[in-house]
Amino acid sequence: MTSAALHEGPPESGGMDPDRIERVKKLCGDWVARGDTPSLVVLVARRGTIVLHEAFGIRHHEDTTPTLRRDSIFPVMSIAKPVTAALVMCLVEDGLIGLNRPFVDYVPEWNVPGIQWIEEASVADLLRHTAGIDDLVLLARRMEQEKQSPDIPGPGAGQHPAINRTIRLCAGVPLARRPGTAMIYSNIGYLLLSDMVRRVSGQPFWQFAHERLFEPLGMIDSHFVLPEGLRERRIFRQPGMPGTVNPPGIPTIDSADLDARDTGYNGLASTARDLASFLQMLVNRGAYGGRRILSPASAAAMTRPQLGSGVLRLFPIINPRTGQREDKEVPGGDYGYGLFVMGPGDRFARNGALATLSAVSHIGFAGTQVWADPERELIGVYLSVSPRLKRDLSISNGDLFQNAVHAAIVD
Repeated sequence: MTSAALHEGPPESGGMDPDRIERVKKLCGDWVARGDTPSLVVLVARRGTIVLHEAFGIRHHEDTTPTLRRDSIFPVMSIAKPVTAALVMCLVEDGLIGLNRPFVDYVPEWNVPGIQWIEEASVADLLRHTAGIDDLVLLARRMEQEKQSPDIPGPGAGQHPAINRTIRLCAGVPLARRPGTAMIYSNIGYLLLSDMVRRVSGQPFWQFAHERLFEPLGMIDSHFVLPEGLRERRIFRQPGMPGTVNPPGIPTIDSADLDARDTGYNGLASTARDLASFLQMLVNRGAYGGRRILSPASAAAMTRPQLGSGVLRLFPIINPRTGQREDKEVPGGDYGYGLFVMGPGDRFARNGALATLSAVSHIGFAGTQVWADPERELIGVYLSVSPRLKRDLSISNGDLFQNAVHAAIVD
């Protein structure tokens, strides 16, 4: 398997049917035309050859003619998580972070006496969401603490003040479950990981990401702190769409506030082409463009199942229609370090059904999705804007896109 950089070519050179790729392209155009999404950029590559890279629709909600470009920038939200995981693995390889060490060794504010199991929760538990952290409980605690106007120490070097407040105000909350017994999908866990990268590397998180991943991968349009000059290439959605209205203290999806917070769980802005380079690096077992980004061991750890049998997969959410908490259980499938892993009995509705069981993926709130299938040497990027949430809270046609792409493989 080569580590060459991605390049464009005909579908046949990637072992794919050109007529079926055209069918995928037409599907995407139809989804925009019928109003499933106002904005969509897709990319498909196989064996290092980009066989499809197209843009459909508008960049700004006030545009009346197609203005979206292939290099338009999207807030990709939770697709930041696999990038954060890769940055943690860089420091693991440097001998500076221990996967099996308690994460409180690196975030001592959370090492509060009397908190059951806290020293059992490892860095690896944060990476696979098994640390027992319940975001909804923690965010409720943060809001209550804020009402008391607490006097807390200022942010550390290179740390955003809001990140400092979240970490300190959430410290001391009991874990919801014993570490390792359940996957509870956690944004705050990845906030801790990104701040851990800042502390251990001695650099702002965004800067470390640029030096260790974005620059060597050629991801020139990827930023955890988006420069002001690039906002003119950024997607902006219509007010009232998912992510444009949030509780106090949580920045909305298109705000300058979000673009300025280098949060490792949702703070990444990127393009389809840049994300494809990151995915191809994982398919290449950590190498890209003739450069070694991660070791094969780290790439394998990120993309293999890490949960083990008998571990519940829970996704605590507030249902936007009812305002009530729901602990959604998703049977089957697995999670690696920063990536969902396909598996027998996978019931994650946003995944396609034609991928192999070695495929990995991640979605981002409000319409973004990436996946890679190392066995088929295939990667896909689906960046859209969700105008509404469906009944099951799914956010795009990413599963339909995946299946149509896999069906285009002919060798």
